[in-house]
Amino acid sequence: MRSILSSGEREVARRLADGDSSEEIAADRGTSVEAVEKAIDRIEEKTERAFATLAESPVAADVAATLDEETRATLRDRLGDVL
Repeated sequence: MRSILSSGEREVARRLADGDSSEEIAADRGTSVEAVEKAIDRIEEKTERAFATLAESPVAADVAATLDEETRATLRDRLGDVL
């Protein structure tokens, strides 16, 4: 499965999931906090679009059925009891 996030966005997302702040991420990447916050905005936008796509897709359940257990566990961890 291939992510719609860019490699930079994936790194920011991973760091956020690890509990790092925008300031810490910016300092480590040698970039501005504003640049990191823009990446976070793009991550949120792409996530919203992914959910909209899932809601409209007639094959979402079929694709979900093919996910490996690690991916399923990650999704359960990220979504918790939200759905």
